[in-house]
Amino acid sequence: MRITHVSDTYLPLLGGIEAQVSRLAAQQVAAGHDVEVITTTPAAPGVRGVSTAVEDGVTVHRIAARVPGGWPIHPRSTAHVTRHLREAIARGERPDVVHLHMGVLAPTVQGALRPVTRLGLPAVLTVHSVWNGAWRLFAAADAVAGWSRWPVRWSAVSELTAAPLRRLVRTPAGGADVAILPNGLDLDAWRVPRTERGARPEGSAVHVVAAARFAPRKRMLPLLAATAAAVAELPDGALFVTLAGDGPQRTAMRRFIEEHGLRDVVSLPGRLTATELKRLYARADIFAAPSPDEAFGIAALEAQAAGLTVIAHADSGVAERVVDSATGLLVPDDDALAPALVRLVTEPGLLDALLARAATPPSGVAWPEVLAATDRAYEEAAVLARA
Repeated sequence: MRITHVSDTYLPLLGGIEAQVSRLAAQQVAAGHDVEVITTTPAAPGVRGVSTAVEDGVTVHRIAARVPGGWPIHPRSTAHVTRHLREAIARGERPDVVHLHMGVLAPTVQGALRPVTRLGLPAVLTVHSVWNGAWRLFAAADAVAGWSRWPVRWSAVSELTAAPLRRLVRTPAGGADVAILPNGLDLDAWRVPRTERGARPEGSAVHVVAAARFAPRKRMLPLLAATAAAVAELPDGALFVTLAGDGPQRTAMRRFIEEHGLRDVVSLPGRLTATELKRLYARADIFAAPSPDEAFGIAALEAQAAGLTVIAHADSGVAERVVDSATGLLVPDDDALAPALVRLVTEPGLLDALLARAATPPSGVAWPEVLAATDRAYEEAAVLARA
C-alpha cells in the first residue's frame, strides 16, 4: 500500500503529533507499506527550502520557510502538496490513501484537504489536539465551505478529541461515525523490572513522576503547588517527586522549589531519553498528568506500560484509560491534586492495590491493534472516495 501522511509538525519537533506520526509511519514501513510524509517542519532550526530524505525507512518531504518564531508554516505548502500528489499520480504512483494529521493550527493540512478529495484520493483526517472553543471557528468555516460533507474518513486520537468533531461532521444515513485511532506504543519495550520502595535512591518515599513540557497548559506549576500542600501534611520523607522535561516555565519552577523548601523533595532532571525514562519509571509508583488539555497523553501511556498508576485530570484524554480508584485516581481540578497525593501515601493498601491492577496495560494501544484500526479507516476512506 502507498501511504502519504501530511502533517504540519514532524520530527525533530517533540510532541504528541510528531511522536505519533513518526512512529505510525515507521510501523507501516515495517509492515511492508511504501510510506511518505509531507511536512513543513525543517530538518533543523533555520533550514529552509524543499528537501527529501529517507528517515528510518520513511521518505520525508520537507517544505521549510523561515518564519518569525520558528513556526512550521510555509505560505505555499498547499500548492506544494497538491503538485506532489499530482506528479505521483502522473508517474503511476498514486497513493492508496492520504492520511492528514491535524492540531488546532494546521494550515497545510487544512488547506490540502479539499485538493486531496478533488483528486479522488482516499482521505483520512485525524484530530490530535483538544479544540476547546476553537471548534466554533471550524463550524464557521464549515458554514462557508461545507468541509464536513467532503468524502473524508474523520477520526481522532481519543473520545475527548472526537467530541467536537462529532458536532460538525455529517455522515450519510448508516455511515460511520468519527473513528478513534489512538496513539500506538510498543508495550513490551516499556515494561521494566520494578524496584521496590526502600531499595531506591529516593528511599522508601512514594515516588511521583511526570514527563512533560514545562508550559502552562501542562499544569506543572499547579502540580508543584499540590506537592507543597501534600508535603505539609505528610511525615518527612514520605513523598518524592521527579518532574522530567524542560520548557519556558523551568525558571519559575526552580524558584517555586526554592521558595517553598522543596529542594529535598522535588527533582528536575531535565529532558530524559526513552531509556532514562524507563529507568526512572522502574523506581517510581505514580505518574501525574494534571492537564485537562491532554488530548491523548503518550507520556502517560508509556508510564502505564511501565506499570505505574496514574493521577489524571478527569476531563483529559488520559482519563479514558484510567478506572478511578481501580487503576488510578481522577481529579476534577488542581485543588484536588494535593488530597489525592496525601490519600495515596496514607490510605492503607490503596497504592499497592492500584499498582497491582496497573500491571496490566490498557488495551487497544499496542501497535498491532492500532495498525488494524488504521487499516480499517483506510478501507472506509477508499469506499468514500469511490462513492
